[in-house]
Amino acid sequence: MAKYNKYVQIGPATATAGAAETAMVKVCQKYPNIVIVLEDMGMPGIEWFKKNAPERIVECGIAEANGAVIAGALAAEGFIPFIHSFSFAVIERAYNQIRQSILVDRFNVKITARDAPWGDLGISHDIVEGIACTRCLPNLVILNPADAVEAEKAYIAMVDYVGPVYFRMEYSAPAPYKIFTEDYPFEIGKAYAIKDGKDATIIATGYLVTEAIKAVEILEKEGLDVGILNISTIKPLDEEAIIKVAEQTRAIVTAEGGTIIGGLGDAVASVLAESAPAALVKVGVEDEFSQSARLTAEVDELKDFFGLGAKDLVISVKEAIAKREQFKLVRK
Repeated sequence: MAKYNKYVQIGPATATAGAAETAMVKVCQKYPNIVIVLEDMGMPGIEWFKKNAPERIVECGIAEANGAVIAGALAAEGFIPFIHSFSFAVIERAYNQIRQSILVDRFNVKITARDAPWGDLGISHDIVEGIACTRCLPNLVILNPADAVEAEKAYIAMVDYVGPVYFRMEYSAPAPYKIFTEDYPFEIGKAYAIKDGKDATIIATGYLVTEAIKAVEILEKEGLDVGILNISTIKPLDEEAIIKVAEQTRAIVTAEGGTIIGGLGDAVASVLAESAPAALVKVGVEDEFSQSARLTAEVDELKDFFGLGAKDLVISVKEAIAKREQFKLVRK
């Protein structure tokens, strides 16, 4: 068993959906000015609102652009609006309205969206470009938690944070490991080193942190000491943490459940190019759309189809190490 850092205790797979539900009930009791803007979809905590605060529900129907404008207007009046849907709807259909009516004035709107290539509705609903198309938007914080503990803490933290936040939910992904202890100190904008390594580092986000843990266990049996850096805040990116692990190993693999074009891999590549040269291999969805998978077995097939599993990370780590030797990069 690999040696992990403080606040890490690997446990059985636990879905993150319940964590968002628990967190939403906590925050809406704490903040009476939270309102939910529905777009013909459910919402974490919606049953609590129906029972206890139906006057704090605004239903827009299948009109996501209108929902974004209404959320911005409510925030301008001192409310904390939550909007929720699939990323293709809540982000891409309402892209201009989010930009103009929420982000320009940095209104305090929370966007919770189902993203990543794991769902059962295929190309139309299960987009892979959610991170890529939001990273370039000014004033927007992007969160992508790795497990249920971090999901609950991140959900609460985004409400305490004043400003627009995109909370990415990989609801249909395989259930991630329980990774963190209950006293894990989550902080927006801070990466966390799950494990230190000497030979290479996997910089992962969301569900792919679980696959990184599986890969590290395999690599340890082969005599390689590989670290894991959890990036739960995609933006603002913790460049200092990335530079630190890059200098330590000079062999980096990024891992994300989304497109590698404009995603976490490209964000890390920019940091390495500017501040800490290192061999880099990006693991994620290539230049293609998502696919459908309803059953667990089919989701596992998707993992193999897109090359997002532990075995793919093992291969990529060895490739990064080989590149480091080829480029003659020197570790600290």
